[in-house]
Amino acid sequence: MRERQVFQDTFFCYYVSLYSMEIKSGHPITFFIFASFLFINLQSVLLLQDSYAEDFAKGSGPLIQKRLKEKLETLFDKNVDYRKFSGRMTDRDKVGDILKVFTENKNIKFFKPGDPLEFRLPNQSNSFCRGFIKVVEKNYLTLYVKNLFSCFKKGEYMRRGSQMVFYAPILEERVKDAGLYRIILLRKKQEYWDQLRKMNQFIWNYDQKKIKVSAAYDKRIVALENKKRKELDVLLGKKRDQVLLQKEIVKKIERLDNDLDYYIIDQYEPELDRWHLDHDLGLPVGKKPQKKKYL
Repeated sequence: MRERQVFQDTFFCYYVSLYSMEIKSGHPITFFIFASFLFINLQSVLLLQDSYAEDFAKGSGPLIQKRLKEKLETLFDKNVDYRKFSGRMTDRDKVGDILKVFTENKNIKFFKPGDPLEFRLPNQSNSFCRGFIKVVEKNYLTLYVKNLFSCFKKGEYMRRGSQMVFYAPILEERVKDAGLYRIILLRKKQEYWDQLRKMNQFIWNYDQKKIKVSAAYDKRIVALENKKRKELDVLLGKKRDQVLLQKEIVKKIERLDNDLDYYIIDQYEPELDRWHLDHDLGLPVGKKPQKKKYL
C-alpha cells in the first residue's frame, strides 16, 4: 500500500510539472481542463499505476518519471504546434454565427461541445474571432461564432471554401491527455498480449503436456501396481506359513490334550466298598459283610 501511494504521488507530481508552464502563463481554461482530467480520468490514472506497480517495486520514483517522460516524448513531435490547425468553411447559416468547417486535422476528434477556440481568415485580417464547438464529426467541425466581424470585414460575403486558421490551446491539452491515456492503453494491450501468448503456448502444447502428464501417472500407476503385487505376494506367503504353523499347533494341542488326560491324578476314596476301611476306623461293624435286610 505504501508503494502504491508513493507511486500515485510521484505520478501526479510529474504530470503537474508537464502543465506548470501553461498554468503559470495565466490560462485559466488550461488549469480547468487539467483539473477535469485528473478527476474524470482518475480510473485511468489508477490503471496506469497498477500497470507500473511491478516496475515501481523494482525501481524508484525518478526512474518512473523518466520512463513516463520518454514515452510521452515519443508520442509528440516537438516541432508541431498542436494548438494550430487549418480548415475551410463548407457551410453557414443565414445569420452567419454558425459555421461548418472541413479540416484534415484528425485531432479534432478530441474536441468536446462547448470548447473555446479562435480563428482568423488569412486573406482578410490578422485579428482573431472567438468561437465555440457545437458538433464534432469526422473531418468536420460545427462552430458558434460570437462575433464574426471581429476578423471579417463588414459588407463582404464569406464564401464557401474560405480558408481559416484555428488556434485552440485546449486542443493541445486534449492531445496530451490522449497521449497519456494511449500509454495506458498500450501498456494494457501489452499485458493482454502477454496473457494471450501464455494461453496460446498452453493450448499449443496441450497434447504434449497431456502425454507427459499421462506418462508420469502411468509410471506411478505401474510402480504402485508392482508394489501392490509385491505386498500381495508377501501376504500370500505369510498366509501359507501361518496355515502350516496352524496345523502344527493344532497337532501339538491334540497331543497335549491326550497327555493331559493320561496324566490326570485320581483322588481315590471308595464310596461303596468301604468294609475294610470301617474296621480300620474302629467303627461297630461285623467281621464280615452282612447280608442285606429287606424291610
